[in-house]
Amino acid sequence: MSSSQLTAESTRTIVHLYRAYLRVIAKWPADPIRPTRNMKTALRSQVTESFRSLNNQADSSVAQRIADAQVQLQALQKITRNEFKQKYPLSPKLLTPASNPNYYSKLVDMLEKETAKKNFEAIGKKGPSFFQKLFRTAK
Repeated sequence: MSSSQLTAESTRTIVHLYRAYLRVIAKWPADPIRPTRNMKTALRSQVTESFRSLNNQADSSVAQRIADAQVQLQALQKITRNEFKQKYPLSPKLLTPASNPNYYSKLVDMLEKETAKKNFEAIGKKGPSFFQKLFRTAK
């Protein structure tokens, strides 16, 4: 295999990875509390910068960066599919501590009221809110 074929193959792999990252980022939930400074925005910025910098790398370092990017992509995909939440569910006792059983429900209510105050999209019209999903107890 010549170096030009390797470069073409690397280029195809990079484009495939970049598109896969964009698909994962598109699925990432928006943060209603901080719409301009959230994980989705940070991920998109970091991915764009990382893939742009690949153009200036030697083939040997590109191969390692591609391998690293594939591992990181798999981790992000697992997070967006809630694999860890399903594999390690939170116990109801953790979400309703004996010392203050309504703590998390009050926290969710407070955050939703604060979000509504700031004229963000109405919470609860399209199903459970971001915070309700986050603190939902296992049934």
